[in-house]
Amino acid sequence: MSSKNVIIKISQKKIWFNETVSIAVECSNLPVDDIKFSRVNEIYWLTEQVSFEKDTGLLEVNIQDYFLRDFSSFTAQNPKSLVKSIRFRNLSDTDSLKTALRYYSSGMNHLDQAMEEAFRELSDKPEPIPEKVWKKNIMFRSYQEKEKLEVTFDAWFKDAEFKLGYVAFDRNIPELKQMLRFKVDNDFLLPEFEFIKSYFVKALGTRKFDVKATIFLEHGKPVETSAASVLIKKIDENLIDSIKNIRTAALFKPPFKVNVDKSLFSADEVFGEFGPGEAGNVFSQTEEEMLGQILEKYKVRNRKQLEFLAGVKQAAGSRLKFTLNPYFGFLFTVEGEKMNHFIWELLNSHATYIWSLDKGDGAMARQYRRVEDAINQVRNSGRDNYKQAWRASHIDHDLVFHVIHHDDAGSAMIDGFVKWRHRLGEVMI
Repeated sequence: MSSKNVIIKISQKKIWFNETVSIAVECSNLPVDDIKFSRVNEIYWLTEQVSFEKDTGLLEVNIQDYFLRDFSSFTAQNPKSLVKSIRFRNLSDTDSLKTALRYYSSGMNHLDQAMEEAFRELSDKPEPIPEKVWKKNIMFRSYQEKEKLEVTFDAWFKDAEFKLGYVAFDRNIPELKQMLRFKVDNDFLLPEFEFIKSYFVKALGTRKFDVKATIFLEHGKPVETSAASVLIKKIDENLIDSIKNIRTAALFKPPFKVNVDKSLFSADEVFGEFGPGEAGNVFSQTEEEMLGQILEKYKVRNRKQLEFLAGVKQAAGSRLKFTLNPYFGFLFTVEGEKMNHFIWELLNSHATYIWSLDKGDGAMARQYRRVEDAINQVRNSGRDNYKQAWRASHIDHDLVFHVIHHDDAGSAMIDGFVKWRHRLGEVMI
């Protein structure tokens, strides 16, 4: 590239000279009153420096390429002086400029070839085109100044992208013989949903969605599109809640392949265990919200115990944590007068496990790690073997350990929960 060449980027209503140096589009002779640069996707132009005035910071350039594909050297540019304004000396007319700006698709990373060729000829002001060419080339036919084309079609979810407040996709329009970009608005959509798109496909019961679109044309050239979809409109708060429930329910469907040295997980870490194809905690669910969902939506054998523990004030600086193996469970942390109590309640289990440590026995983070080691022992050896080993003082001598069974949980005559709660109160000193 010539030393006088300058690559500029137009994005976010600014003209960029590298990734950090920019000026507002208003500091140029671009037609800001006629073109909404806030809607312009990221584009790159190749220009040639004509002059630069250090006193005023005015840079004058000629545009060499409106459709620059190789802009790899853009980030290495570093202006030697402060550029305050820029003047494009050979700027195309406004209509042709609109064509260049509107038909660049950053998502597809390419331009429509027919439109690009037509724009080049327009901007170069070619000689009058013979009548035979007008009839053969769709780009040079005689059109009404403004018109619109209505089209309906189905689009595949796999070919669409979830964005902030809309879904976007490309579609070839046979009537125009070119690919166009469409978007369907929906305020409930987030970019993170792109990674869990399969859940939306299952919830909606189809791999495609309907589209009714309008293409607005000026002199036969598409300048704007609008689109709507009955199916996309069905994505609302209720459908998203159902997907939340589906993902939460998947947590207690083993097996999980987790780090062998890790047993305790936060909400973000739990969803991270779904694997690299998932987006993690896309709904920003808290631990308490997840527990509430499980208790509300599913029949849980030890519901009363979990509801009681969820209502007990947790120790300062602690949060509800989850276990995945050998079964899905919850670790509550309760501060007693003398000790910190770590209460492990497995989902649909028959007993509550409690490890207790003196308050002065190290920081809370260290105590969590100590209890996590104990849970690892249970996971590796089994609950019965762990209890026998602890009674025989073979393991975890430094931990006070209790097991409270859920006696009479299924009895219609005896309220076993009252007995369980009484025993728990005796333990939490």
